[in-house]
Amino acid sequence: MDELIGSKLIILTISAGRMRGILLACVFVLFCGANLNAQQMAIHNNILFDLAGDLSMGMEFALKPRTTVEVYGTIRPWKETESSVNKHWAMQAQYRLWTCQKFNGFYWGPYLHAGEYNISNASLPFGLLKGLKSHRYEGWMIGGGIGCGYQYAVSKHWNVGAELGLGYTYFRSKKFDCGVCSTFHGYDNYNYWLFTKGSVYISYIF
Repeated sequence: MDELIGSKLIILTISAGRMRGILLACVFVLFCGANLNAQQMAIHNNILFDLAGDLSMGMEFALKPRTTVEVYGTIRPWKETESSVNKHWAMQAQYRLWTCQKFNGFYWGPYLHAGEYNISNASLPFGLLKGLKSHRYEGWMIGGGIGCGYQYAVSKHWNVGAELGLGYTYFRSKKFDCGVCSTFHGYDNYNYWLFTKGSVYISYIF
């Protein structure tokens, strides 16, 4: 039985590594393709991440008059206290289709995301990782969805925008008691369906 469980854990770990590798490869291909064809690009900053204390930045590249690709990353590398940990990083890649023209008006498109986390003594929305008040969760997540947003041109170079996305995220966590050096309680798997993206952002268009 122990050998069977160990084999399953090895398979899950390998699968997660492959999925993260595929996501990073997609980001690289989209990035290179955008650089070859784009005549415009934008840099984004998500105000919601700023309020949460995360460091984040996104870059968006024009592919065609009505299509763009965005690559976004966020990281929080520090812990708050010995008993309260909130460290994570995440990456997201999205292909956007604009209803009128790029960097202006409504858009929608599919996205993929992946990341790692180490969190305890916190409350997350929509019931994510239940038990954070009494346990620490350390692991990785991967998923995707479809987002819809709107950008408003404030001036020639500055835009403001907002987006909401619905999709799926799979969480694979190690469960510990609160604290950095604490008792290990096994693995938790969590399948989440609902809001997987939310942003209120400022953009600078080059």
